[in-house]
Amino acid sequence: MKIVGGKWSNWSGGVVCKPRQVVAPRDEVELAAEVRKAAGPVRVPGTGHSFTPLNATAGTIIDLAAFDGLKGFDPDKQAVTFGAATPLWEIGALIHPMGVGLKNMGDIDRQTLGGVVGTGTHGTGPSLKSFSAEVAGFRLLLANGDIIHCSADENEDVFAGGRTSFGALGVMTEISMYVRPAYKLVENNFLLPLDELFERLSELVQKTRHFEFFCFPYSDVAVCKSLDESHGDAPEPRTAEDMRKRGERVGGESRTFIWINELLPYVPFVLKPAHRLFSQLMPGTGRVRWSHEIFPSPRPVRFNEMEYAVPVEKGPDTVREIIKMVRSRRINTGFPLEYRTVAADDVWMSPFYERPSATIAVHQYHKVDTAKLFDACEAIFRNADGRPHWGKRHTRTATELAHLYPRYQAFRELRRRLDPIGKFLNPYLRSLFE
Repeated sequence: MKIVGGKWSNWSGGVVCKPRQVVAPRDEVELAAEVRKAAGPVRVPGTGHSFTPLNATAGTIIDLAAFDGLKGFDPDKQAVTFGAATPLWEIGALIHPMGVGLKNMGDIDRQTLGGVVGTGTHGTGPSLKSFSAEVAGFRLLLANGDIIHCSADENEDVFAGGRTSFGALGVMTEISMYVRPAYKLVENNFLLPLDELFERLSELVQKTRHFEFFCFPYSDVAVCKSLDESHGDAPEPRTAEDMRKRGERVGGESRTFIWINELLPYVPFVLKPAHRLFSQLMPGTGRVRWSHEIFPSPRPVRFNEMEYAVPVEKGPDTVREIIKMVRSRRINTGFPLEYRTVAADDVWMSPFYERPSATIAVHQYHKVDTAKLFDACEAIFRNADGRPHWGKRHTRTATELAHLYPRYQAFRELRRRLDPIGKFLNPYLRSLFE
């Protein structure tokens, strides 16, 4: 958690607040006491990897760092329980010796488990669901200090609504995740001309367990990445500490990427050659690794991000429209679009609720004004019935969200019942869910 001069900021530096207090309870008893007496709004930011003001507060920030690590394993249910503040980079090393692994992961592992569950974060794969949808149960501390256990068989409505709830219902202290036997994946990276990519996209998505592509808007090729299960040889898995260090290391390629992004606002005429260079540099050699090591990639270059989930059948045309728009308006950006697929789920406020989806993410370097690119992209996402990622920038209103999410009103009623005074609502969340 980043507190400097009494101010908290998120990972990108785009969200800053000055809380009245920061508390670091050591257990649930201390947490309950702190929540009961806390000056609201009460927020639990984890590693601050959300780009929306989910955790900005002038009230109380809770540092949940003590709530980490492995808490239990139910082999019959194939579910592992973790402290909610356990960082993703630690999880694989904790459970690999037990012979199990998470079913899927995203391409960043700097977040906490509570953070990715609470915002509906995801990986890629047409048959694979988000982190939230793979939750088997969780412990939730309410505004009055009570703790309830939530699962498909206990507090079912809280389970349905709480798996993606951005800390608006209470504080998750423990989360149980469904797992599967440990497995290895082989990674293949390759370039495809855009026309060929869109012609073959459905085939590529369906024939691999995980497929995604990255497209720099001024390049004529896309960088494609596939992951499939493998029985090939893999190195011994890294320790948790090695995984932590790997994600923080800034290598030569990252330094080059930073340097070019620092330069682009002043020399826009290098956009096209820069995008072609980035496209050629991104593909790596094929490799086999244990799943928890190969899903995430180091992402040390700071950025801000917008991501929407659109109906999967609208995904290709939405990407085409964004590329065309960026080129026609000559928008300056040093980052690629990222395209993934996610299976439908039953989590009330999940962007994938009852809808197989394609997710499209746009990024800007953290020092660059996002308005020109993000506003134009969001207009396209709106027209495609897009649902925003809760941890990534968007400007949707309560009225719009009510139309996008069939269970929106049910979630609002649940929130009011669990937290009638709105202790966990900061101004941003209050505008959306009060």
